[in-house]
Amino acid sequence: MAGPFGGVAGLADPMIGNATTLYRTLSPQGHPELRSLTAILEAMGMRLAVQPDAELRYRLTV
Repeated sequence: MAGPFGGVAGLADPMIGNATTLYRTLSPQGHPELRSLTAILEAMGMRLAVQPDAELRYRLTV
């Protein structure tokens, strides 16, 4: 998904300033904080949203 934004290096510049740090953050061994994920999404023009699970809500009321 980072391709249209100049790749990882293009995303890293406005957020962290270092592509290596971004790669580490997003690696399987990385432990990104919510603020890091928010910054990545913001650089991509996206946002994180939490919404109720309609299916679960239905099962709880039946």
